[in-house]
Amino acid sequence: MIRSALLALALATGVPGLGATTTAVACAGVADFDGDGVDDVAVGDPFADEQKGAVHVLSGGKVVPVSVPGLAAGDGFGWSVRLAQVNGDACADLVIGAPYADVDGAEDAGAAYVVYGGGATPPQRLAPPQPQQFAHFGWSLAARGDLVAIGAPYEDEAQLLDVGAVYVRKGAGELRRISQETVDVRGNSEVGDQFGWSMAFGPKNGLVVGVPYENDDGAGRQIEAGKIDSGSVVFIDDVLAPKITSLKLDSPTNASGDRYGYAVAYSEGSGYAVSSPGPGSVQLLDPARKPTRTVTQAGKQAFGFSMAASADGRLAIGAPYGGGVRVVSWKDASEDRRLATKDGLFGWAVAFSGNKLYVGQPDAAPSGKVAVAGRNAETLEPLQPPKGADFGVSISG
Repeated sequence: MIRSALLALALATGVPGLGATTTAVACAGVADFDGDGVDDVAVGDPFADEQKGAVHVLSGGKVVPVSVPGLAAGDGFGWSVRLAQVNGDACADLVIGAPYADVDGAEDAGAAYVVYGGGATPPQRLAPPQPQQFAHFGWSLAARGDLVAIGAPYEDEAQLLDVGAVYVRKGAGELRRISQETVDVRGNSEVGDQFGWSMAFGPKNGLVVGVPYENDDGAGRQIEAGKIDSGSVVFIDDVLAPKITSLKLDSPTNASGDRYGYAVAYSEGSGYAVSSPGPGSVQLLDPARKPTRTVTQAGKQAFGFSMAASADGRLAIGAPYGGGVRVVSWKDASEDRRLATKDGLFGWAVAFSGNKLYVGQPDAAPSGKVAVAGRNAETLEPLQPPKGADFGVSISG
């Protein structure tokens, strides 16, 4: 069962549902999904409803379910979620990963859904042109405007297992597949690399891709050699360009188990962040991709398991095994703030929306919760759905 696999994989209100039958509404703002004039936050619960999965929108203090037709038990709908502007209208749209969905007879090939804001257009299911068994398409997501990236980190290629790939889509266009076998994408596809485990869009059409299980094994294609799971990230300058150009960065400490690239983030005008939850560090880079600072946190707390960047240059870093959440700044190290807690998996997922920070704790009784923190608030406001399983596995603001 995929719920029981959650930790193993990590360590290696009465309001009508929004969906295909919702009456069309007028939206205001790029993050307004439901047309109430308030920026929304999406939260995934991929093990709810007999493991079909569920997604809720946090809207004006309400927890509102989002529905799509045709889900099956075990799909994991809501494992990943992103707000986007897929069709370019005034409403925000949701892109939702279901990486355990079976597609055309391929077990756990994975799918992604586009749920259009405002209710005028029915949801759309996305899958690769050639669905592959156990590829887990939809494991990770990134979005910038109408440009969407979907990760399939367990996809095989050239008889190599779990090398990974990402698929990008502009508006209603076709999916474009990119892997480390694509011409001029730096690095080599090797067994277990899991290219596409994490992703974040940078400037224009740039995409940074995490490869946390890559081994630092020197030149050429090698397997189970060198520094195991040291990790890397690949910066693709323009995912839509006919000829791709890219840059690859390896773990700065070059140590086994770093898992550099487990989470990545980007803040416009401030720069990039790349986590190494093995040793518990996050590397900050400027917009030119030059390292400027490394933030560390001692203890086996998976510091850097999750990250989210705000528009004003702050970075939230989750350490869900007892380390809480740190908020740091690219520009001012004195702004470091910590939301400490001894509660369960607090910090499994994080997201900013405006001046508020949203923190997922999917193991909170009875069915997971999201804590909401104002910029200078001393207390956290908890939000929970009427029913669920692990609400807070994924969050997007």
